[in-house]
Amino acid sequence: MKYYILLFVTLLCVMSCSTPRYISSASALKSEWVGRSHAEIIQRFGAPSREVSNGADGLILVYESFYTTHKTEEFMGDYTTTSRECRDFKEFYLRANGICYDVRTNETVRDGNKFSVAGTIGLATGCLLVTALILSR
Repeated sequence: MKYYILLFVTLLCVMSCSTPRYISSASALKSEWVGRSHAEIIQRFGAPSREVSNGADGLILVYESFYTTHKTEEFMGDYTTTSRECRDFKEFYLRANGICYDVRTNETVRDGNKFSVAGTIGLATGCLLVTALILSR
């Protein structure tokens, strides 16, 4: 019976600390948009935020958005608010003929139902040791 309790507590610790896994959406964008034309990109995403020369007769279409995040924390009755400026972007690199040859982005998407538990192994091990000590008495 002790071992079932130990197993239950360990699994509870691991699952309560797991976080959704996010991956870059760059590979999905590359597979979908490399080889497409300037017109197709504009048709799908609209007018870019800006267009920049790539230095070799080509063009970079930059789609970007800026936003600010605010986080307020309380410690012993004192409140501290921190702000962070953020920039999300997509960049489509076009050759002189208007065909896309590369895409870069910093945007992420959730990787299905996958979770990351690598950072919780230490916590789970700690829970396991504490539970083992309690049950051994």
